Amino acid sequence: MIRRTFSLLLLSPILAIAADPDSKALHDMVLKLMQETKVLAVSELKVPASEYKADGDPGTLEIVTLDKKSDGPSRVTDDGEVIFLNHPSQKEQRDLIAKAFDIRARRRLAGL
Repeated sequence: MIRRTFSLLLLSPILAIAADPDSKALHDMVLKLMQETKVLAVSELKVPASEYKADGDPGTLEIVTLDKKSDGPSRVTDDGEVIFLNHPSQKEQRDLIAKAFDIRARRRLAGL
């Protein structure tokens, strides 16, 4: 048991490094995705933002404009497929778009 625990402790830094792509690969993937991704604008929701379902197409990025404060703050979904904008500043909007592409690139490099 001690040997197995020791082996896992030695492997954990290697696994952590393998999980995080190098900055050039990440940058290159972000650029590739920015060129290939179709952006869809959704301006009217038929359901509350919390119930909104993405289209399921990894080739699209959906930007959903929110009007009500009750729809919550501007944010990016965990998979980077949808950006919700609730009266964001220009900087916040740029940051959310960058975050979405970063998430998408990391997922693609990880094979997800």
